[in-house]
Amino acid sequence: MSSGEDLTSAARAVARRVGVGALTLAAVAKEAGISRATIYRRYASRDQLISAIVSSELDALERVMLSRLRFADDPRGTIYMLVREVLDYNAGNELVQAALRYDAASLTPWLIRREGHPTLIDIVTDRALAFITESPIARHLSPGPEAAVEFMVSAVCAELLSPARFLTHADIANRITDAIYRPQPETA
Repeated sequence: MSSGEDLTSAARAVARRVGVGALTLAAVAKEAGISRATIYRRYASRDQLISAIVSSELDALERVMLSRLRFADDPRGTIYMLVREVLDYNAGNELVQAALRYDAASLTPWLIRREGHPTLIDIVTDRALAFITESPIARHLSPGPEAAVEFMVSAVCAELLSPARFLTHADIANRITDAIYRPQPETA
């Protein structure tokens, strides 16, 4: 087990147990059943491995989004299901939940806007916009695709950080959809 995918899988397993902050290359090597020298040949540093994990997580979230955008014939339904599926995905993502449980304080800088440093919201919004702006649902987003997607991502992140006590994911998805969906006038 020494491919990049296998090593990120081993890193995820370690991070789920101890958090990203306590993740070490030695622990990942042990989990993967390889020597430390082997893992250092693939990842020069812990930060490089963490970057690979984050990139992989963003790719997985992108796949969730793309699978939903295929059904854009019902724009309101597509927006609702997209939000709902991302909420469900995040709630069931053991790595994300472990990061929040063990590493919440170290995530804070990624949530605060500072000059020259994108926030997690910025990163996810930009990745989502790359697909949504050209999709059929873009013209149904209010006040426009950029603002609507940023709002959607912000609301999903808020739910991730502080899960609702009285609203279901369906309720939240409905409220977000109501806030950003703009029906188009019928054409004759």
